[in-house]
Amino acid sequence: SAMALQTASGRPLDEALVREKLCAFGGTSFELKRLSLELKGSLALPPGELKRLRRALVEALLAQQIPALPRHVSVGHTAEEIAPRLEPQAASRSPQAESLLVPLLRTLEQVDAALELRDPLGLSDVELDFMELVGLGAAAERVRARGVRLIIATPRVQKPGEEGYDRRFDRLRPDGILARHLGALEHFKDAARRPPGFTVHGDFSLNATNAITARTLLDFGLSTLTPAYDLDLAQLFDLCKGVPSERLEVTIHQHLPLFHNEHCVYSHLLSNGHDYRDCGRPCEQHLIQLRDGDGLEHPVIVDVGCRNTVFNARAQSAAACLPALLTAGVRRFRVELVRENGAETRRVLLAYRELLQGSRKPRDVIADVGALEKYGVSAGTLVVVNQR
Repeated sequence: SAMALQTASGRPLDEALVREKLCAFGGTSFELKRLSLELKGSLALPPGELKRLRRALVEALLAQQIPALPRHVSVGHTAEEIAPRLEPQAASRSPQAESLLVPLLRTLEQVDAALELRDPLGLSDVELDFMELVGLGAAAERVRARGVRLIIATPRVQKPGEEGYDRRFDRLRPDGILARHLGALEHFKDAARRPPGFTVHGDFSLNATNAITARTLLDFGLSTLTPAYDLDLAQLFDLCKGVPSERLEVTIHQHLPLFHNEHCVYSHLLSNGHDYRDCGRPCEQHLIQLRDGDGLEHPVIVDVGCRNTVFNARAQSAAACLPALLTAGVRRFRVELVRENGAETRRVLLAYRELLQGSRKPRDVIADVGALEKYGVSAGTLVVVNQR
């Protein structure tokens, strides 16, 4: 300032006053990143001089701004120009190639039930999605002891500062990761730091709804990819034509995740605490369901980050679509369980294994697994909706 600092006769300069008069950049393209004051004694400048300084500073900054680079938009590109096709694995695409049933399990009881059926199921991979890491560690040891490949699912959401989840998964020494966000894909894709045979699988939450997205994700280091649940059967077949379909993992049985929520229903309803540090972790002793207006009770599951996923009360089965999916070249099929007990787990997994082997018809499988479900099963998201 050309005006010298004066001895304050009223309010002296302090951080609050400087921020209010000199650093109030609202309405401009600038914001204050850091303020450092070195004031000795009771000093002052008139507020009007502080405002004049701010206006002069903004004008000087605007004069120095680098003009934006010109933006060029081109249209009419084919999918192959944006994301080239990936080479298919011919052996896996053949009708004779063996299909793989991959259970996604959430409890130790489900893990034990699936491992008991390792040979009848032809079980080679198991995906684990556990709420807390103590149970996950025990489940990982049991899976590894039976010679089955261990794939651990990451949380759906991971924020800055939560990278510790990845490091904890590393310590469990899995054979693969089911990546649900791009941060996990970036962390685990480096094969040089992983044991031989380590694989990364992309989940539906990566939102692959078209060939360009799917090719990009697969080329980024994924072994397989689960298409987004937004696709109906016709759209899924279109995707199979645009990528090597043997690298798709299609979910053929599940309780669809309806929404993912930062708010913890367990802490809110069953605790006086504010978060995991003082809530007492009621999610480890209780099960909560949300009842909708039709009386359906939707299970609520907590992940390692204390975020809640609400699952559809009614199970969905793509059993009727399986023959067509096999013809399209899909060979990896997921059966996703939520709260099924051991007996229900065994019955569901065996039903779908027999379906894949061709010894049971789709309608019989739907009837069988539907008898276990409180609300039966629906055809789910793969139903083709005719739009007019």
